[in-house]
Amino acid sequence: MGTFRRRMAAALLTAAVAAMALSPLPASAAQSSGPDPVLSGEAFVGGKLSVDIGPYTFYGCGGGKGPDFTIYWTRDGFLVAGETARTYALQPDDTGARMAAHVTASKTACSGESLHSDETKPVGAANRAAGFTGRSFELLARGTDGALQLYGRKGSAWEAARTVGWGWNIFNLTFSPGDFNGDGKGDVIARDSAGTLYLYAGDGTGGWKPAQTIGKGWNVFDTIVSPGDFNGDGHNDVLAREPGGALYLYPGNGSGGWLARTAVGQGWQMMDALLTPGDFNGDGNVDVLARDRSGYLYFYGGNGAGGWTRSWLVGVGWNALKAAGAAGDFDNDGFNDVYGVDQQGRLVIYYGNGRTGWRGSEIAGSGWSGFTTIF
Repeated sequence: MGTFRRRMAAALLTAAVAAMALSPLPASAAQSSGPDPVLSGEAFVGGKLSVDIGPYTFYGCGGGKGPDFTIYWTRDGFLVAGETARTYALQPDDTGARMAAHVTASKTACSGESLHSDETKPVGAANRAAGFTGRSFELLARGTDGALQLYGRKGSAWEAARTVGWGWNIFNLTFSPGDFNGDGKGDVIARDSAGTLYLYAGDGTGGWKPAQTIGKGWNVFDTIVSPGDFNGDGHNDVLAREPGGALYLYPGNGSGGWLARTAVGQGWQMMDALLTPGDFNGDGNVDVLARDRSGYLYFYGGNGAGGWTRSWLVGVGWNALKAAGAAGDFDNDGFNDVYGVDQQGRLVIYYGNGRTGWRGSEIAGSGWSGFTTIF
């Protein structure tokens, strides 16, 4: 049955189902119990888990009428009340927990037999892909006057841009770590010319709470990005590069502060852009895309524990873009995408296929060259 946690989850589920007075009937009523269910989807708040169940799972347990079972979800081995669907939308209460799905045979047969999925890794806080107002793709863009505009989407169309801040031209670097203070809402981090780092906690509607100082001396770095939960502890983190190429991981503590930093790479000075698409290869861990000065785009797979797996080339000619970044799933197909601004000022979406490749690209707007930063 797998890990100790799976066995505990199975035991707890059996006890809970027994408490629901499932009637014990002969197991011979079932033709096949089927394989264990399999979970898919990104384990972060705002994401969605789906359970894949074999087509003949508990076939015949419904009195010969075909598959008949109930789905239950557990959080760290304990039942999540009321959750019996094939999909589960991860909530702030799930942060740091390991989720699993369980399939229990119908009460009319099979004596309440159950199958159990593997547990997820600890659920991460909502990362950049969750947007700022709970939608899967939103962009923030700063104009030359310092006004910060929010570009949200409703379905497959853009909403009218709205101003969500003024005076942002005092900052030389801005990015979103997703939820950095543990309240379930997307935030922004900004650095001024003195190297002071500020946290602008989002209110979930596109606005901000008062800024908080979360660091000094960050002007020693020429690039700072947030990949999401890079070390697998459930909290969003930051990667910072020194001009000499040393790359450091600054783990977030889940409440707007930091844990001790670690070195996670050398030689990164050859890259002129770091993109953070979340999970780009479908293994459940957040990854990084990096563009070198020749326009080659590389994939760097995160191992979910603060390090790397493999890297390889995933594109050429990316130096034709004036800007590039990642902000979630543009077309709602379940795979994270990448955006860029070309020399004509057009916003181009590059559709990810969930396996470190591409499904093509599309022009999604024009006039984006007038912004000094987009994230």
